[in-house]
Amino acid sequence: MDFFNVLSCIGGIALFLFGMTYMGEALKKCAGNQMKNFLTRMTANPMRGFMVGLLVTMVIQSSTATNVMAVSFVNSGMMALGQAVPLMIGSNLGTTVTAWLISLTSIDGASFLIQLLKPASFTAILAFIGIILYRFQSKEHKRDVGAILLGFSILMFGMTTMSGSMSGLSQIPEFMRLFDLLTNPFLGLAVGILMAGIMQSSSASVGVLQALALAGGITFESVIPLILGINIGQVLPVLISSMGTSKNAKRTAVVDLYINVIGAFIALPVYMILRSAGALPFLSAIATPVTIAICHSGYKFACAAILLPCSRLLEKLARITVRESTVQEETLLDTRLMATPSLALAQCRQRTIECIHVTNEAFTAAAGLLDQWNDKSAKLIHKAEEQVDWYQDEIESYLARLSTRSLTEAESKELSQLLHVISNYENISDHIYHMVVSFKRLWETGHSFSGDARKELEVLNGRMAKILELADECFHTEDPKVAFKIVSLEHEIIRECAHSREEHLNRLKQGLCSVSEGCVFTDILLDFERIADHLSKEARLTLVQSYKSRGTGATRFLSALLDKNPEVEERLKRSI
Repeated sequence: MDFFNVLSCIGGIALFLFGMTYMGEALKKCAGNQMKNFLTRMTANPMRGFMVGLLVTMVIQSSTATNVMAVSFVNSGMMALGQAVPLMIGSNLGTTVTAWLISLTSIDGASFLIQLLKPASFTAILAFIGIILYRFQSKEHKRDVGAILLGFSILMFGMTTMSGSMSGLSQIPEFMRLFDLLTNPFLGLAVGILMAGIMQSSSASVGVLQALALAGGITFESVIPLILGINIGQVLPVLISSMGTSKNAKRTAVVDLYINVIGAFIALPVYMILRSAGALPFLSAIATPVTIAICHSGYKFACAAILLPCSRLLEKLARITVRESTVQEETLLDTRLMATPSLALAQCRQRTIECIHVTNEAFTAAAGLLDQWNDKSAKLIHKAEEQVDWYQDEIESYLARLSTRSLTEAESKELSQLLHVISNYENISDHIYHMVVSFKRLWETGHSFSGDARKELEVLNGRMAKILELADECFHTEDPKVAFKIVSLEHEIIRECAHSREEHLNRLKQGLCSVSEGCVFTDILLDFERIADHLSKEARLTLVQSYKSRGTGATRFLSALLDKNPEVEERLKRSI
């Protein structure tokens, strides 16, 4: 192996790693929403979590990426630690698919079909299709498919280059003696850990091992300890990703470590006992890329079969390892998910839902101040208003950074929607707190509302509670019928407020209420109108999206809503 072979080997490794990374990123982007649904709609069923981890990792070709996502989701509160454990067990099995793809380089035969299955043959075809899709297609989804094909082609080309440059290694005695040293299980384990730690990927490390196997002369006695070590070393990037995160996120990373360490600590003694007993006659056989893939998959499958029933024990072990601290940790959004915009948006949506619930609870507490003043409720509402402000600042800043990344049309639309929603709810929380200030002013002066005024406010409180509930439902479902109900209810609230103002003027003329009471009453009516208006804005946006395809009929429909024409509204209500 001369100097130029070394250059080819370095170049092959570089292309192999770049192709794997590029293909994985393109797959994540293409899988976007489906992956978001898989990872965010988890249940307590360990088998379902295992299958989700398995499938997602098979799609994105990286257990490290899946496990880092799991750490980020637990850190942001989108996933519980117990849900992450089976997912990570599944991801550790799913990563073996890459080894099977790489094993295609060892296919040999003279027939046309066998020749076509060789990477040197089909990689060129895939690369040609990929560049046509990537350069000449305007649709983003087809461009993503082109990027996947290009990434896979680069990966296989790098593998072929790397394998070709290593073909003479079996003729070098020093190299073969090095692999003889790795027959020592502990040394092989240590080298495997170091190898995966440097490459930051078990798939890449096993791929290099498969390339070395093509050179010939590597036995299973060296391969098995290396594979055990590689699967421990792959945990390093996940552990690094958990630095500076919450306790549960750190526990998630520790679970990944335990999955691989426990698997190796069970497998290594068993391997050593069987080897000493001469029960493994195949150890002296020469390993090939296919047999390495079989060995890797078999080991991972055995680990999954043993550890999946022990998911609860792994969770408890992680909690014992990373204990609770007295300092309360609070992390709103995880920047690591920005690498996958669909998941970053799912995280923002989850936090926006929390913001909506905080706002709704604050209104319920504020409505209770109509009957009597309560300092505790007032403080809770003030705290809720500050919390919503914090949500808005963090989410808007996060989305602003996310908007600079490459987003699909659907992702850009969702980002815009989230910005609108969080801004509107921040304004709503301000109006709710202003209601509290108004109530306090009334109760401190010793005044109270007249019986009629109280009844009118109670009716409006009921309508406001209903419109807040519908807005929450509309955000989850984006149902145009629910959106229409919100707009209609806003019209009713506006009319009720106008009627209440007229009644209030009559009471003032008749001397049935004081000026102080009247000022507070009109201020609260104004807050009701503003809150309803902000909620109606979101509903109208939902209707715009839903009815955009209906042409001129949709334009008239939306115009009627914006003009708040009661007669047209009634006709629309009957027809919807």
